[in-house]
Amino acid sequence: MFESACLFDTAIGTCGLAWSEAGLTGVQLPEATQAKAFARITRHGAQIISEPGIPAHIRKTIDRLRTFAGGTVTHFDGIALDMHRHSPFERAAYEALRQVPWGETVTYGWLARAIAEPGASRAVGMALGRNSWPVIVPCHRVLASDGRLGGFSAYGGGTTKMALLAAEGVRLDGGQMALFE
Repeated sequence: MFESACLFDTAIGTCGLAWSEAGLTGVQLPEATQAKAFARITRHGAQIISEPGIPAHIRKTIDRLRTFAGGTVTHFDGIALDMHRHSPFERAAYEALRQVPWGETVTYGWLARAIAEPGASRAVGMALGRNSWPVIVPCHRVLASDGRLGGFSAYGGGTTKMALLAAEGVRLDGGQMALFE
């Protein structure tokens, strides 16, 4: 399956997208260097496309990601994802997680129950560690049952996860930030 990719600048750094005819195959959040972001977004053989060759639907997704990175409420519904690298369990978890709105959080256990797999919290955590579409499949919105941060596989780990949550107004104590806080 042929994949294309591009890198683009956002308010939080260089991000990337990879896609096939079936949909997005990956989202790349900023890495320590642009070279590392390039290496990760092309790791499955995607060919980098220059700006003029980027399809309109991918440009719209880039615009949405830039808006999100700027801290503005953004929705990613309707974006097709090519899930051919993921198991049926992972696919179910990702689809359920896409329903969790901006500024809200759930637990790994909640997500396991949402896909009719109660008791599979750890498996959900492992699936989220393999999430190919961070932000679009908002794994940063999933917390441990006691409100702790839990894991995050993007560069920066927990610090990046906390920054994404803070941009959505979420505090780790489960409360929402006040308007002028």
